[in-house]
Amino acid sequence: MNKKFIPPQNLVIGIVGNAEKPSTCETAYELIRILNERKISYRVQKAIAAQIRSNCEYDVSGSAVEASALLSKSDIVVSLGGDGTILRTARLVGNSNKPILGVNLGKLGFLAELNFDELRNSIDQLLKGDFEVEDRTVLKATYRRDDVEESLFALNDIVIDKAGSSRMIDLETHVDSDYLITYRADGIVVSTPTGSTGYCLSTGGPIVSPESRVMVVSPISPHTLSARPVIVPDNRTIRVVAYSSFKNVLVAADGQAGEPMRPPAEFVISLAPYRILLLRRNKNGFFSLLRSKLMWGVDIRSEKEP
Repeated sequence: MNKKFIPPQNLVIGIVGNAEKPSTCETAYELIRILNERKISYRVQKAIAAQIRSNCEYDVSGSAVEASALLSKSDIVVSLGGDGTILRTARLVGNSNKPILGVNLGKLGFLAELNFDELRNSIDQLLKGDFEVEDRTVLKATYRRDDVEESLFALNDIVIDKAGSSRMIDLETHVDSDYLITYRADGIVVSTPTGSTGYCLSTGGPIVSPESRVMVVSPISPHTLSARPVIVPDNRTIRVVAYSSFKNVLVAADGQAGEPMRPPAEFVISLAPYRILLLRRNKNGFFSLLRSKLMWGVDIRSEKEP
């Protein structure tokens, strides 16, 4: 159940984004103008502040901080970019319980709530409390390297796949103590409901409503056609042992550069002890998002010119 967002007194907004996108500077500058008009405090990621000063000739250096320090100085974080930027913002936010508001400067934008032309009205709605806080599941993948336990965290998915070879690998998969299957495939995706519209979807996995408390296990290009994606409750643990006779295997969280592991390599995937909070407008639902982003129900024949 989503909770109503109640803006705190003396609200401080943190602004982060993809500094490589030219549109990030313009969007950040417009957002800062809106916040100044409404006398709302803000902190800006240093890389974006430098762009604003260079490209827009506007100095916000007094509010500029490193991304690592921005979190402690902000009540909410506005993420400017695409879904990849929001995934990076989620790693920055971690277990702090700071809500993220996404502004889409990319293509699909499943996680981003706003577009550029909605900024002004949406900030006013935010200040009135017309937003909800939606919590999203996070996965934790644990493995051992040189007898040291390491962990990765993912809002979308944990991916285990082959490295530098066209050969398939074997992925012995267990759910708790129950043996599930050994996938012979290019890899495996363990996804949250949030990640079901990402890599999981391209592997033939289902689309899962975000409030569902499940994980999706999907093989990547399995050699056995009967090996299908499996949905399991998220209070279970997925254990994957990866075997390869050729080269290393890789483990990656949310599409980041993979960590090479010498096979056989064992990975234990379970719920992280925290969730990521996303700010959503009350009027927007998940199914309307699917219809607009994936163009469900659109008959392309009716879109053609005579």
